[in-house]
Amino acid sequence: MNSTLVFAIVMLTIFPLYVSSQTNDLTESPNQISRNGHVIQLPEQGTVYIVSDLHAHWNDFNQWLGQTQLIERIKAGEDVYGVMLGDSIDYKPNERPKPPYGDLQIVNRVIELQQQLGENGKRLIYIRGNHEYAAAEAYAMLKSAGMTELNRPAYIRKLYNGATGSYYRQFNFIERMNDTHYDFLINLPTVVVGKNGLVAVHAGPAQSIDSLADLVKPSQKTLDEILWNRPKITRIGGYTFQQTKNFLKAINGSFLIVGHTPISYFPPETIRDSVARLDGKQLIFSTGYGGLRGGQTYIEIDLSKTYNSVDELKSGVNIHRLYPK
Repeated sequence: MNSTLVFAIVMLTIFPLYVSSQTNDLTESPNQISRNGHVIQLPEQGTVYIVSDLHAHWNDFNQWLGQTQLIERIKAGEDVYGVMLGDSIDYKPNERPKPPYGDLQIVNRVIELQQQLGENGKRLIYIRGNHEYAAAEAYAMLKSAGMTELNRPAYIRKLYNGATGSYYRQFNFIERMNDTHYDFLINLPTVVVGKNGLVAVHAGPAQSIDSLADLVKPSQKTLDEILWNRPKITRIGGYTFQQTKNFLKAINGSFLIVGHTPISYFPPETIRDSVARLDGKQLIFSTGYGGLRGGQTYIEIDLSKTYNSVDELKSGVNIHRLYPK
């Protein structure tokens, strides 16, 4: 039995699919954690702890697990969830990769924990970011071109020295990943929603969807928007406040939580408690790379509570410093 099939069987055991082509909003899913294509749907109770953009920061990953006691509490039967909003892999250009590689440790540990937790492994949720998506694509491209473990350095050197080398150097997990990692990354979900109106993706809103069903099997355009886009307030041509509101309305969501865009990119007036808030409907944060100096954060959401605005999310209650003063 090949590794891809084994991985698929393990994931279906942990995360059986809830299949419904008529899923149009957050209220139609069963009141339990379920997966429908690219979408993870959370129930109407429990507490979820969210991190984003670890970018190979192994110590930050462990600080989050330690501070929340997430794994111990899952094992004890507490109603808690962990969500990793993508970009846990790849060192950034100013952070030179060196062993022991943090992204390798993070991915291996998540796979290990999900398996160790058995049925409750579905409570540790890792969704894709643009780096997981691009690294998996690059790895598949190199493998199809003939890359093996023996010739990998030569293939990657040729890729980096090519015309698009500056693009591919961003996704340096390809230097370390294996087929098991590829299977893991290629099968990651992309969207997390809660019955209380929580919507969480890596980067930003999809701009041309009509319902939640359009996220179950998203088009390439929708995937690009969710994984790569930045708000207009930080980037010319980016998404607007109104597009975020339209996205939430289409899926009956109340508020959007994302990572991806470094907090330093935002105007000072949008930053409070080391996170950025946009027009009451969106919160942007970072737990690893991209967080404010001394102000890396993770987010806590009570799934039984309705939040009408991200301005209701408070420091010390919902917004936590990764390294408390």
